[in-house]
Parts: sequence; structure tokens; C-alpha cells
Amino acid sequence: MTILEAFFWHEYLQLQWNDRHYPVLEIKDVVAVNFAAMFDRNYAMMGTDQLIYQIHKVGVGKRFIFMCEDGVNPILSGGVEIIKNIVSEFNLTPETCVVFCRDELDIPNVTLIKEDSINMWIRTLYPTIKDVPLHVGPFNKKFAAWYHRGTFYRLQIARQLYTKYKDDSYISYQEHGMLHDLPFINYFKDDIDWANANTPIVFDQLFPMRVYSHEMIVGASRKPYDDYFMEIVVETDCVSNTWITEKTVKNLYIGKPFLTMSGANSLAHVQELGFKTFSPWFDESYDKITNNYQRFEAIKQEIDRIAAMSIDEINSMFQDMLPTLEYNRQHYLGLINQ
Repeated sequence: MTILEAFFWHEYLQLQWNDRHYPVLEIKDVVAVNFAAMFDRNYAMMGTDQLIYQIHKVGVGKRFIFMCEDGVNPILSGGVEIIKNIVSEFNLTPETCVVFCRDELDIPNVTLIKEDSINMWIRTLYPTIKDVPLHVGPFNKKFAAWYHRGTFYRLQIARQLYTKYKDDSYISYQEHGMLHDLPFINYFKDDIDWANANTPIVFDQLFPMRVYSHEMIVGASRKPYDDYFMEIVVETDCVSNTWITEKTVKNLYIGKPFLTMSGANSLAHVQELGFKTFSPWFDESYDKITNNYQRFEAIKQEIDRIAAMSIDEINSMFQDMLPTLEYNRQHYLGLINQ
């Protein structure tokens, strides 16, 4: 471990999130660049010209840490090119530049620290969900959808459940309208119009000031885990499978089967870490579909298939799943205790 890596683990990461959530933070002789402070979650970064200017201003003679947290995709967002620019400008080396990320990045002359997001979220979530039991039913509702940001994937799932299966679902869609970029307004006009007329969809209350905590997002005080069968997850990143978040990970502990709109082979990645998913009860072939449109349509079709089952059939299927769900819970605990 280099001296800078030790600094990263033992000093930088010991700071509270709010204390390090700045695009450029100077600590002793280290410049920490946190891309999460600039990421708009649509695979882009805001203010890259200002970032490079500021780093070029303060970076002479410094060591560097680059952080790609909270869903930042460093390849699609341009983060890789920014890092390469800084490495070249200041002649950085693996001893003077650390990159913390979730992908195998091709960046010469840096030390790469790759963090698997599932393992990170397993540990991060545990204090909040550790007392949630594995509810064994019977359940009164089939589906739950807990959406905070209103992406078009989430809006379409919320709309499908709301218009077709409202009585069988718990739905929380915290956005008013649908997040979209102006050049695409005509492509999604029907969804946007529906969202403007029907959202937010409030389960119990809107998050005040859009400020979240783990308790608000996954806590049992806000989620009737004892009353629904499964979740429809729409992940932060639907292009890659390297940023799987609390949306999916919590279900591995609390015992909720799920369908997930994420990057292709996300379920395969979950399985690689030793967890079991839900074939043959669910058709999980969608996970292998690389075309995002086709994968999403396959998920919606699977929702329709499950919705056509009676609640008695749903509860019977859950009982068949219990050994898998109990295995996942114990495997989760095993990873916590490693």
C-alpha cells in the first residue's frame, strides 16, 4: 500500500460525507476531487471547465485522490478524460495519484482502488435494516415500487402499476413530473404529460426538501415490508452493472424477491457474489438482454405475467421461495462478518 493509499483509507474516508462532498477539497498536500459533487446522474458532469481550471490553479506539487462515488460512471461522464488531463499536467505517478471507482479503468500512472458497490452497500445498509425480519406472509399486495428521483424508467413502471395494478401495489413516486432533457421532450411527451397530471404519487409523505436518510429510504417505519410480495427495482445506473445500490441490496437481506432494471447482467453479478436470484419462479432471461429498450419491455411483460396470478398463487410461490430468501439473508450476514 502506498503512502497515498493509506492516507485515502485512514484520513480521507474518515471524514463525514458532508465534509468531503466538494468538487475540489485540499487536505494537507492532497487535492481530493469528488466527481459525485458534480454528477447530474444522467451520465454527465456539470462544470468540467471550472473543475479543470481550479485543479490547474491549486495542483502544483500536490498528490491527488479522485473519487467516483454515488453512481458516478467515470467512462460515460467524461471523468476518465479529466483524470488523464490532470495526470499528464502534473506528471502524476501511482504513488501520487489514487482513483477510487467501480470499474476497470484504463488510466496509466495511477493507483486504482476498485470498490464493488454491492459489498459497500451490504455494510452501509446493515445498521438500518438489521432488525427487519424476513416476513413470511401471507401478503395482501403483490408489488412495491419505491422511487425517489423520477427517471423515465421509474415513471413508466409507476405508471404501469398505477394504471393497471393500483389495488395490488404500494407505489411511491416522489418526483412531480418526469426528469427529462429538453431535446428529448417530444420522444417522451406522453409519459411527461401523464407524469405532470398524476405525480407525485405519495405513499405516506414526500421527503421534506428532498433530503434523504437511510431510515427514510429503507427503514421499516416507512415501508410495509410485511404486506407485499416483491419489489420492482429501477437502479441508478441502467447502462452498466457496476453500480448496484441499496435499491437492490436491501432485498437480499429482508427477503423480497425483485425484478430490477439495471445494466445487463446485473443479476449475474449478484450471483457471482454468492447470492441466489429468482429463476425459475421469475423469467430472468431479461438480465441477458443488452438492448435497453428490449430489456425494459421484457421486465414490464414479466410484471404483467405475475400480476395475472391470484394472490393465493403469489403467496404459495413465496413459500416455495423461502429457502432461497433465507439463504440470501444468511449469506448477507456472512459477508458482514468477514
